[in-house]
Amino acid sequence: MNPRHQEPSYYDLHSLITWLIIGAAFLSAAGVSIAIYAEYQTIGIQALSMRADFLGDYINSPLAYVFNLGLLAAGICMLISMAGLYLLKLDTFSQYIALTGAWVGTSVILMGIFPINFLSMHRLVSTSYLLSTLSLHFLVIIAGIAPKLICPRPLFYLSLISFISAISLSLQLDWTLLDFPPCEPQTHFCSVSANMWLQTNLNIIWCLSLAFAMRRLSKILYHRAQTHHLS
Repeated sequence: MNPRHQEPSYYDLHSLITWLIIGAAFLSAAGVSIAIYAEYQTIGIQALSMRADFLGDYINSPLAYVFNLGLLAAGICMLISMAGLYLLKLDTFSQYIALTGAWVGTSVILMGIFPINFLSMHRLVSTSYLLSTLSLHFLVIIAGIAPKLICPRPLFYLSLISFISAISLSLQLDWTLLDFPPCEPQTHFCSVSANMWLQTNLNIIWCLSLAFAMRRLSKILYHRAQTHHLS
């Protein structure tokens, strides 16, 4: 009998989750790219030095709704990937990572719902995103050092870069206001803006990396189960 027909239901579930994550990641990347291109058409090269959250401003950003939909897609991408990781039930540590990742995904979704026009709420949810990102990548780095099955090398290095970027952002954050210093319009480089864009892109790439890691894990667990059954 073809062993494919003997696969447990979670194998097909995680195949579906993998492709859902890939689709959501591309949708979020497209939303962000379209929004930044529209801003580039208005203000030129200065668009590249804007803070990412300003693209969600419904008053001043021409395609803010596209950017905010991109954030919603990125958050959903994270939630789906964390649901898949939780359902793998590797160990207690992986479930902690999944729950922390769900916190990240929820924060990203809330940033899409409450853009910078809703300033007080936006500050809270963006700070929640920063803290959850620090927590998530710290846990994944530990999983990579241990090492545990959940964390292949690409995921470990992506988490390390994202953790360093999040630490840098936390040092730039004004914790009394829960906001970052504004970028000077006459300068061509803004470290806050650069860090925000790095975090946005890493979030998308990290989801993709986790999706393929889960795909790999589901295959490993299936073949182990088959080997154990035959023995």
